[in-house]
Amino acid sequence: MRPECDAEARRWKLALPRRVLHGVAGDLAARGAGASLEFEAHREWAAGDDPRRIDWRAFARTDRLQVRVTRAEVAPALDVIVDVSGSMALDPQKARATTDLLDAVLLFGRTSGARPRALRAGGDVLQPGETPVFGGRERGVVPRAPLRTRSVRLCISDFLWPGDPSPGLAQLAAGATHLFVVQLLAPSELDPEPASAVALVDCEDETRLDLRLDAAALAAYRVRLERHCGAVAEAARRVGASMARAVAAEPRELFAQLARAGMLEPA
Repeated sequence: MRPECDAEARRWKLALPRRVLHGVAGDLAARGAGASLEFEAHREWAAGDDPRRIDWRAFARTDRLQVRVTRAEVAPALDVIVDVSGSMALDPQKARATTDLLDAVLLFGRTSGARPRALRAGGDVLQPGETPVFGGRERGVVPRAPLRTRSVRLCISDFLWPGDPSPGLAQLAAGATHLFVVQLLAPSELDPEPASAVALVDCEDETRLDLRLDAAALAAYRVRLERHCGAVAEAARRVGASMARAVAAEPRELFAQLARAGMLEPA
């Protein structure tokens, strides 16, 4: 992680959902509760468990030995899905912001006691410390590698491909404790410069389009982009995801945008 990104990331943490976060016994709570004894759930008694933690009322109701699990014993899995298609590296600023955001979210997971890992959209798991290589032609956000059941999931993508984003987000949300969605765009994608005549070449499939970027063309582009971004936000809303649209920027401003969207909170 870049030092300037690390310094800023340590000021924040994910605003994780208040609902129960499923995980494994013995680790820290996902919200950093540490020694908190707040009751979360039951699990089956296993050899070696302290008999003093058996819930005898639950045993009377169910005839099964169960122990009370506290917040300090719950560590959720955190699956971070990153789009590595060519459009995510449209310019160096966007590529850097994508990598900064991925590194920061993995850090948020580690420092809060979660079990984070990164996965390529349309691909496999990124190994710890592996920097994503951009340039793929995947048109979607679902990885090939299976997502962990009941994990917290966060997807980073620009969603700039034809088609409905709903099926992909529905797949990411299925079986998740919670889904975060970050739509990351470059400043030039939001506000392109006018030009008398340009040749646009798709950075993923090399399709060429010759046109004039006059005021009318730019106005039509902005309407279509806003409509597309609205479709992404609506798809996220339908599956109960937290959604943020961010503009590629240096870490301080990038994380501030996510905080304003309610996705981050002070550490």
